[in-house]
Amino acid sequence: MQPIDLTDCDREPIHIPGAIQPHGLLLVVDPASEEVLQAAGDTESIVGRALPLLGRRVDDALGVTLKGLIRAADIELRAAPVYVGSVRPPSIRDEVDVVAHRQDGVVVLELERAPAARLSAAHLLGEMQAIGAALEAAPDLPRTCQAAARELRRLTGFDRVMIYRFLEDGSGCVLAEDRAAELPPLLNHHYPASDIPKQARELYLRNVIRVIPDVNYMPLPLAPPVCPATGRSLDMSDCALRSVSPVHVQYLKNMGVGASMSVSIVRDGVLWGLVACHHRTPMPVPYELRQACKRVGQILSQQIAAREEAEVHAQARRLADARDELLVTLARAEGPIESALAGHASELLAIVPADGVAICHRGQIAGAGHRPSDDEVRVLVDWLLRDSGAPDPFATDRLSEYHGPASAYRNLASGLLATTMSREEPLVVLWFRAERAQVIEWAGNPHKPAEPGSAPGTLTPRASFELWREVVHGRSRLWTVAERDAARRFRDAASELGRQRRLQELNRQLRQTLADKEALIAQKDLLMREVHHRVQNSLQLVNAMLRLQEGEATDPAVAMRFAEARRRILAVSATHRRLWRSDQIQSIRFDIYLRELRDDLVEEWGLGWDEHFRIRAEPVLVPTDAAVSLALVVTELVTNAVKHAYRGAPGPIDVIVSGGPSTGIRIVVADQGGGMERAERPGGFGSRLTQLLIAQVKGEMAFQDNRPGTKVVLTAPLAGAAEAHAGSGGAPPSA
Repeated sequence: MQPIDLTDCDREPIHIPGAIQPHGLLLVVDPASEEVLQAAGDTESIVGRALPLLGRRVDDALGVTLKGLIRAADIELRAAPVYVGSVRPPSIRDEVDVVAHRQDGVVVLELERAPAARLSAAHLLGEMQAIGAALEAAPDLPRTCQAAARELRRLTGFDRVMIYRFLEDGSGCVLAEDRAAELPPLLNHHYPASDIPKQARELYLRNVIRVIPDVNYMPLPLAPPVCPATGRSLDMSDCALRSVSPVHVQYLKNMGVGASMSVSIVRDGVLWGLVACHHRTPMPVPYELRQACKRVGQILSQQIAAREEAEVHAQARRLADARDELLVTLARAEGPIESALAGHASELLAIVPADGVAICHRGQIAGAGHRPSDDEVRVLVDWLLRDSGAPDPFATDRLSEYHGPASAYRNLASGLLATTMSREEPLVVLWFRAERAQVIEWAGNPHKPAEPGSAPGTLTPRASFELWREVVHGRSRLWTVAERDAARRFRDAASELGRQRRLQELNRQLRQTLADKEALIAQKDLLMREVHHRVQNSLQLVNAMLRLQEGEATDPAVAMRFAEARRRILAVSATHRRLWRSDQIQSIRFDIYLRELRDDLVEEWGLGWDEHFRIRAEPVLVPTDAAVSLALVVTELVTNAVKHAYRGAPGPIDVIVSGGPSTGIRIVVADQGGGMERAERPGGFGSRLTQLLIAQVKGEMAFQDNRPGTKVVLTAPLAGAAEAHAGSGGAPPSA
């Protein structure tokens, strides 16, 4: 036996059948010449004459040109079919309705005999208003669908009208029906996905109404099969006269249907379901009635969307209230968010209605309600975390089909809704729903949707539609859109709360650390103040003792040596004071340091020196150890100038400082006195001290003639010193 391939129906070219149903006439026309390029249908029954139409103009058959039709209708032809009016061909009295659309550069005309008694526009408008009011008055979605079935059957006269909804797995279910009393009920019957193939559903989206007035019709072929203008078969997706798949026709015959009509129910661009109309005998449906049914389908689609959205919104509001209440509780709880969740596990069942819940944090399980064991939950969490591309939240009503080990506990957890709050920790929240064994009533055996046809590789649709009951295990109640969204929103809010909680703890630890450091700094500052106070006292004591020794000395040379020692002590003391007041320890602002040293020396020498002793220094940072050495050298040089250049009397002395870390420091000490004899420079303690200090800073010193007076130039590198701060507030060079 040839194996059955159910995908054959999905591959059937139903959009290019190459034939039409015989209740109309189809013409493919060149819009420029109005010549008929292709034709299908019984011309005698439609236009009253059995004349060949190929190669003739449209007005030969209709008595009016294509341009005249379009001009009279005051329309612009587009890809979607549009009613262009009715005409009365020359050979018949009855009117013919004409629908036209553009397709691949040609114009497709569809002609059908108009009914002898047309429904008036006022009558149809009244019907639409009454049906709209009936749908609006229904209190819920099931009764809205029931009202639609009832009103459409009253409007059309079909024996049976059903509202058929597509389910998530592609199968369908009859939600509502209105039928003749003698027909068996099909309400709540399920139909397998193979009954309506994928490409048929695509056509239902494109062409929302389809009519088969007589399922026993004989298709009339389109001649020629290939359009001369395009070189392709005509795409009839938008044609009302399109011949239907033979498989579908046989399917209807097997159901005992003589005529059918379907109206698509579309929500947000997705095929939600169908209005399926069946009649036991042939049933013509004129154009006006089809348009009315199409409008009812649109009204029903809008009502379904509004009611489902209202239901989702109401459920989302209830779940949001429960979520907000739990988040407030978690925010007040102490400790990490994981501990707070574990302590309020039962309240998670209010956020997402379920039979049980589990929180898994680093392999530790907490939970509430009916759920799998801790070990089973750990295995389940590992499985969820392995697939990094899985949707989050992950939701299924048939867990064992995805995760084999779940078969062992399907009575507790056939449904799973899980969200991962952290993959690093990890932290996962899982809601479980118990198995709900379902008894599904199928219209025939769903596992035998088709039988082999007479020709190899062809299919014959199933012939049995007797009630066939199936008990389905391993499934739970479906998770709604609102419930999945509630899990996602809770995950985001709780994760943010956890981040805030961790941040607060880090801030608390940081504040404690800072407080401890500040206490230590305060203690060290107190010790440093004490050390500073003791050092200053010691330096002042040494200075006082030297002053006493200077006063008691009878030899002027000895007294001078004591005075020089005191000046050196002053330089060291000034450095210490500057370091104590500075924020920097490794370096010192040498320009400020020199000005303080100058003030101490002026106080020592007398106020007469205040206007003569000038410091002109750029802001420059000097390493602390080098600053002391350089200051002592400057003190020695200035003292020599006072002693040798001016013999102790006030006279001009300039100290000029420039440079920086990259160029080194340059210090110039210049006087305008009598100058020094060469023999006076190198000899005593001061000279030896100066040379030693210059060697320590790896500097160089040169004596120059200042004409008059002497200029001493001292240069030294500043390795390790930082750049002077821009805008540091240093005083500009003194005049």
